[in-house]
Amino acid sequence: MNGLDGLLGELCVEHRAMEALLRRLDLVHARGEHAVAEGHRLLAEFSTLLDEHLAVEERYFYPLVVRHVPAGTALADAAVHTHTTVRRLLSRAMDERLSAADRTRCTGALLVLLRTHLRGEDEQLFPLVRAAVPAAELRHRGERLAAARPTGTGAPVWGLPPGTGAVAAVRDRLTGHGDAGRQDSP
Repeated sequence: MNGLDGLLGELCVEHRAMEALLRRLDLVHARGEHAVAEGHRLLAEFSTLLDEHLAVEERYFYPLVVRHVPAGTALADAAVHTHTTVRRLLSRAMDERLSAADRTRCTGALLVLLRTHLRGEDEQLFPLVRAAVPAAELRHRGERLAAARPTGTGAPVWGLPPGTGAVAAVRDRLTGHGDAGRQDSP
């Protein structure tokens, strides 16, 4: 398993990959109706990554939130509701029956919602989980996730090189990223 946090390390790697794709979408979105084909291609790519990520969170991460974090059920329910909204916005942004202007508006709303959701998880929910869930359980969940990956190798399908999760986790540990509320020691 890559990363010091097991499951959280893997989710952080996925978040960084999504943020990179969101930056690419920003550039296309800024060009508006003039980049419809490129935007549609990027949204299709993003849809594949997002579907896998949301499924992973709903299967492996939110059950930990419900079981270990105070008010975890409400937090998990709110996140799943956000996932539903994200899926709906993504579907509308890709709907070729809509005008280019409507798809551009949907894409803009999607970008804002996703960034807010990712930041909320990174800065608030992940630290709560790190503080509440034993490190061994996070590692075990991460190992289960790696074993369940469709590649059979346990490597995520994010276009990032193996070990990126470990590098990101070490970097985050050294720079203090995400330490707010952390109660465990390195």
